[in-house]
Amino acid sequence: MFHVKRSATLDRMSFEIVTTHFVAHEHDLDEAYALYRQRIETSGAVIAAVSPHPHPIEDEFFLWDLRCQAAYDNLPAPETMQLYELNALVDFATTNRDTAIEQFFFEDHTERTRFPATLGGLTNLTLRDEPRGALSLTTIVYLGASPHVLLAQQLFDATVADLNAVAYQPYVAPLEGTEHASVVGPLWLRDATLNIIGKGDGIFSPGKEAWAGWLLTSDGPEDVERQLREQIEPNAVVISRAVSEPF
Repeated sequence: MFHVKRSATLDRMSFEIVTTHFVAHEHDLDEAYALYRQRIETSGAVIAAVSPHPHPIEDEFFLWDLRCQAAYDNLPAPETMQLYELNALVDFATTNRDTAIEQFFFEDHTERTRFPATLGGLTNLTLRDEPRGALSLTTIVYLGASPHVLLAQQLFDATVADLNAVAYQPYVAPLEGTEHASVVGPLWLRDATLNIIGKGDGIFSPGKEAWAGWLLTSDGPEDVERQLREQIEPNAVVISRAVSEPF
């Protein structure tokens, strides 16, 4: 289990989650994690929380792109490398971000790597609560007609208020349904069902907007599910679902 260090100084900072996706052979994961921890701890950034171990992740583009990099680096058996993820909740206010973030790779940019990687993440996070257990990164997705974005924001605010919110993005953001069909698709189907049974707003479901809010929480998926807010009325339908993954 890991913890978030809290202080008045931390509360004034703007935190972000830096996500490191990398490929490796399973038997090398302990070495990869030790190297990762060693590098990020010398970054100069304030590190509030770190993944306790790498966890597998499914993303065909990252998998094959990084396997290709492994092949160019002449690493053994790149075709059997698997994709993993590591996360860190950090603030770069105490250092130069452009320099410090390089430490979230497994090597300096002039060196060869044993673990090809790419970086992503979430920015402008607000810290609020102490964690009560293992953390998960939860995406809360809303589907509705475009004029109802403020309603989606209100529903997200209400859900976050009732959960253990270690860190969260304060505002929902547009989510492209065609790029995230596995996340948005179940809401299309629910919305279509509402229209068929006469409880929806009659708007074509895949033509609606999707928005997402992100939350780092130690509440479990069942707890998050219980706190989801929706509105289903003839003139205002906004439905939601949550997808959680390990931090």
